[in-house]
Amino acid sequence: MLWSEILSGKFEEARARAKAVCVMVVGCVEQHGHHLPLGQDVIHTAAIVEEAARLEPVVIFPHMYFGEKQGAGEFPGTIIFSTRLMLDILKESCEEMARNGFKKIILVNGHGGNTNLLQTFARSVLHEKKDYSVFVYSSWMAWPRLSQMLKIIDSGNKKAFPELLPEDIEYLRYYVKNNKNRGHGCLMETSMTLGCRPELVDLSRIDEVDGRATGRLSHLSRAGFYSPFEWMADYPNSLSSDTHEGMNERIGKCFFGYTVKKTAEAFRLIKDDTLCEEYRGEWLAKQK
Repeated sequence: MLWSEILSGKFEEARARAKAVCVMVVGCVEQHGHHLPLGQDVIHTAAIVEEAARLEPVVIFPHMYFGEKQGAGEFPGTIIFSTRLMLDILKESCEEMARNGFKKIILVNGHGGNTNLLQTFARSVLHEKKDYSVFVYSSWMAWPRLSQMLKIIDSGNKKAFPELLPEDIEYLRYYVKNNKNRGHGCLMETSMTLGCRPELVDLSRIDEVDGRATGRLSHLSRAGFYSPFEWMADYPNSLSSDTHEGMNERIGKCFFGYTVKKTAEAFRLIKDDTLCEEYRGEWLAKQK
């Protein structure tokens, strides 16, 4: 249920169906190679969340396109906000959800660079001792694991993934066997957008830039250092991926449908959970 599409006078009913759980997608606007749209992270994550909400009702707050992209200003179209502003947007968005009666808030992260930002924000809610809980869910946790898929297929269960043709299965087998690189603009991200908005994907441009790691600053990470430049130096074309020969809409729809079901299960877990709320009450009672 999209918050912005709920009819006036029907809001309380929608909140009750959602068991007072509200979801906000957080992504970013950045380059993902040359074959995917700039808003990739929000576009495919929002589509997954909206379809999952049909299976397990939650209210969906307007999406947050503005994520952590400091240092990527060399790519046209990138949107960069200050960290302070992003934290303020998160805070006031959650306050509005809570003011409208939602006690469980799920921030569905569609961009790996947001991970630390969102976890830090969730802990800041503890500092302010709010009467609601914030959960951070990484959207890629619901993605299919290729090795597991192949085990299911090889066990004889051909109906588990009806969209896939034999050549698609062989392509996935090749991908796993050769340990193909993935992480940004990769097989999975490309699949998700092919599964929901194929008109936004241009597979003919998939190899226009190199997505292999350079290892330029790996000497620092091997020594235990974190550098904010590491990922950018490793992937100067804002693409972390090997080639995708064999990728098609069938694979995309298969992966997308699988991810929708797993995301709905995650929503159900939070909706039905009582232990976290019980602990939050105990924790609040101990604070001074």
